[in-house]
Amino acid sequence: MLIKLFTLYVYLQTAVCGCVSDRRNSDFERLRKDYKVKVQRIGHLDTRIKESSGLARASDSTYWTHPDSGLPAELYLFDLSGELLQTVPLPLPNRDWEDLAQDNQGNLYIGDFGNNANTRHDLRVFKVGQEARNVQDTIRFRFADQSEFPPATQQRHYDLEAFFYRSDSLYLFSKSRARKRITRRYSLPATSGNYTLQPQEELRVQSAITAADGAPDGKAFALLGYGRLYLFEPEQQAVTFSGKRYCLPLGRTGQAEGVLYLSDTQLLISNEKGRLYLVSFVSKK
Repeated sequence: MLIKLFTLYVYLQTAVCGCVSDRRNSDFERLRKDYKVKVQRIGHLDTRIKESSGLARASDSTYWTHPDSGLPAELYLFDLSGELLQTVPLPLPNRDWEDLAQDNQGNLYIGDFGNNANTRHDLRVFKVGQEARNVQDTIRFRFADQSEFPPATQQRHYDLEAFFYRSDSLYLFSKSRARKRITRRYSLPATSGNYTLQPQEELRVQSAITAADGAPDGKAFALLGYGRLYLFEPEQQAVTFSGKRYCLPLGRTGQAEGVLYLSDTQLLISNEKGRLYLVSFVSKK
């Protein structure tokens, strides 16, 4: 019942408000202004795949996802119809797995950094090898700007559900639990160690950020929120909020928590109820 009410809330909020607040507060532009856009539901994950919370590519036609907190530490291989092709158990704890990233060699990075209450001291990323999905490294970190666990309600910006890999680094985007939402960008070396992360940028956003991915062109990147997709086109090949940024209302996608570029102009989105969506956009120029 709560999930249905949440889905209805997201739909009504995006239907009524769209991206007005994001355009007013943070200079987002409407994606449909410069692109022809299509959002379509394309499938449903097998019911054995519970609470899809991250996406990564396995091949040209198959993909990885994983469950959220409180569920088995497993990776699921599936295709775009949602068929479960393989289940891979991992000898890892799943305190709160929230997103998947992937490097150029096919290694996966599992973000065990969900932090709903802003109280965790054990934030970490697990690196899982391409062959036999062997566990290779654990990357541990803390936020340099967090001194209270938890902080005051309006300073609860330390939940984390979104990251992606680029050029030997992991780029992380926080999920705010405060009424006035922001996302902060951090970067983390993609090698084992224990790191203290300074915030590098912040941006006010209307929707809580639940997933991220970088485009194959090595420049653009996407942040997913409840009912909204944010696309960034930096002027230089650097992960930054500067440059052109777009907002796209997603409507009925519900509690969407996985996003993956299939090409520079197509993204796959999954939600916790197992629905799969395809977002396609083509320049009007």
